[in-house]
Amino acid sequence: MKRCQLSVSVILLGMIWTVLVMLPSSLHAQNEPRHVLLLNSYHQRMTWVKNLTRAVENVLEPEKNNLILHIENMDAKLVFSREYFIAYKKLLAERYKGISFSVIISSDNYAFDFLRFHRDDLWPDIPVVFCGVADLEPYMLKAVSSFTGIEEAPSPRTTVEQMLRNHPNIKKIFVINDHLKTGNSWRRYILKELMDLESRVIIEHNIKEPIDRLHQRLLSLGDDTAVLLGVYFRDNGGQFLTFEKAGDLLTEGLSIPVYCLLAFNLRKGVIGGDVISGYFQGESAAKMAKRILAGTDVNSIPVIRAGANKFMFRYPELQRWNIAEDSLPKGSIILERPVSFFTVYRKYIIIVGIIIGVLFLIVLLQMMHIARRRLVEKELRKSRRQFSVLLKNMPGMAYRSVFGSNWLMRFVSDGSKELVGYSPEELLKDEGVSFSSLIVNEDRENARKTIDEQLEHCDNFSIEYRLQSSSGKVRNVLERGRYVKESEEEPVVEGFITDVTNLKNTQAELAALNQELEDRVQRRTAELETSLTNLRTAHKQLIEAEKLASLGGLVAGIAHEINTPLGIGLTSTTYLQERLATLENEYKAGSFKRSTLEKFMQVADEGLAAAVTNLSRAASLVQNFKQVAVDQTSEVLREVTLYEYLGKVLASLRPRWKHSSHTIELHAEEEAKETIVKTYPGVIMQIMSNLINNSLIHGFEEMENGVVKILLSRTNGDICIDYQDNGKGMTPEQKQRIFEPFFTTKMGSGGSGLGMHIVWNLVTRKLGGVIECHSEVGQGAKFIITFPISSDSGTKG
Repeated sequence: MKRCQLSVSVILLGMIWTVLVMLPSSLHAQNEPRHVLLLNSYHQRMTWVKNLTRAVENVLEPEKNNLILHIENMDAKLVFSREYFIAYKKLLAERYKGISFSVIISSDNYAFDFLRFHRDDLWPDIPVVFCGVADLEPYMLKAVSSFTGIEEAPSPRTTVEQMLRNHPNIKKIFVINDHLKTGNSWRRYILKELMDLESRVIIEHNIKEPIDRLHQRLLSLGDDTAVLLGVYFRDNGGQFLTFEKAGDLLTEGLSIPVYCLLAFNLRKGVIGGDVISGYFQGESAAKMAKRILAGTDVNSIPVIRAGANKFMFRYPELQRWNIAEDSLPKGSIILERPVSFFTVYRKYIIIVGIIIGVLFLIVLLQMMHIARRRLVEKELRKSRRQFSVLLKNMPGMAYRSVFGSNWLMRFVSDGSKELVGYSPEELLKDEGVSFSSLIVNEDRENARKTIDEQLEHCDNFSIEYRLQSSSGKVRNVLERGRYVKESEEEPVVEGFITDVTNLKNTQAELAALNQELEDRVQRRTAELETSLTNLRTAHKQLIEAEKLASLGGLVAGIAHEINTPLGIGLTSTTYLQERLATLENEYKAGSFKRSTLEKFMQVADEGLAAAVTNLSRAASLVQNFKQVAVDQTSEVLREVTLYEYLGKVLASLRPRWKHSSHTIELHAEEEAKETIVKTYPGVIMQIMSNLINNSLIHGFEEMENGVVKILLSRTNGDICIDYQDNGKGMTPEQKQRIFEPFFTTKMGSGGSGLGMHIVWNLVTRKLGGVIECHSEVGQGAKFIITFPISSDSGTKG
């Protein structure tokens, strides 16, 4: 039966394996491969084309990504006539009849121009990614769509800058290019790129001459000259040369540094440079093509104008010219570096190293284990000694008893002598004293029951009971223990019994003391509540007294202010009365004249005008004082135009600074000037009175020409009074305590210390607002009071 089950299992595993193996093939068959065309301008034998093709294959990975890569080589360096391109177009049309390409990659200018003119006839709207295109002009892409790619632009600037860093003594750079279309284009580009370096080095370009004569010229160059090799494949005599052969002929036997701009010139005698590489051109183009294959719109991929070039250097030339690798640009590629022993046998060295490391680790772990074991044994011996000493010195008895027995002891510490008057040996012997017999009879059964109940729920227990010692003395003890089940041994209970007689007595005394303390606290609390009530009453009386004192000062000032216009009015009427009596006497005596009447009328007009003006002023002062006084003595909520009311308040308070050099200015923002506020006007009066007194008494002490500026503004649904003076300011401590009751810098000189406390109290509690204080020594003081336009929400208490 088992053999049959095994056979069935093997068959099932075989079927599953077959399905797993066949599934990728079936899925692969369901997805038709996509076609990609690589159109090269030149022949596959060229190093440039070989490297470019290899890069495309490495990036696209045709077999892995189900792609068919078609490679076409135009060989346009050999044949580039119009008839050839027309015939080549017909060849491609016939060769790829019925094949739909997903993307086309072209290399170099001939293939690029061929696709610009013939792509839409051969493969309409198929995306084209070009690379290796030199002298790319905007008009070339205007008449075509779905084209993107990488421009082949040399990097003479970065190459020359690195050349000068590697050879600081260079004073002249000899640039080599042929005199064909591409060579002339490169010459112009290099000249433009190196123009601003001519102040540092001399830039010289080669002239039209055969290659052997050019080589002789290079051999004659001085030690302070370096060569920059551009594009050169045909000399002035018409001799065609491959890029590689041209580079070898030009650099042979040179004793001066040579740098290049094309990767295939990196041969013997050439150090390197920021080069155009067929591989990196192809790699960049293939990455763009891969994005298009993944679904990216070709028109959203911008043309790369620069950035496809790479710094590449030859290791032998770096050694020859003593150029350190860390001085080269980051990411530079080093060619022809010698292969080290480690590189050749890297795999075997790593395996041997791992084996040695594992063996060393095993030995190290074994040594650590032995050392740790010795340390643990040493610590265990030390712990046993410490435990023994600890048990002897602890004020109590440690024990081990059989679980479920009636305190049948298996171990008792020396603390038993002090606790119950018996030695451990006496409590352990069967014929000795039973520990349970030492428990007071009334506590024994309850203690056993409590221990059993606690051990039902957890492994620990704690209980208090009474013990009777050998001398008959009864002690209160606390027993704490836990259930222990060790393998191959009987279950036991281990614990510790401590004498808590003194603790119980202390607890009783503490309970009595706590009760007495609670009684004292209650009595003291009642006394403090009475004192607090008296203090609040006194505080309220002091505030009322401060307000009445302020009102008294206001009355005195107003009385003095009214006295002047009343005196002028009285003098004017008295003088008119005297002149009227004189006029009457003249009339009765018969000596009355017209001139006398006219003079009397003139005097009467002036006197009555003066009387009316001063009596009106007195009436206005009385009216303002009446309203302010009523507001200050009564707390009635009413609507006022705050700007006008503040003007009345300042008019009433004017006698306080009238005879000084100080001035008070009232301003308001346009929106705030007409704002009607529902508030307590008397509170506003009291606040402004206290603030002005504070400035006159403290801020302007021993100074002249003090200025108080009051600015009224609106902030959302609030009204803001910005009060500031240019007085002597406050120290940080004074600013911090400014609103504290009874805090004053004039203690003993008439200051009560309640003025600013009353201001804070009225703003926060009566107006339901906030007040901020800003001040520095010598910079004056500023108080910003903000409260609601409607004070219905303000606190009434």
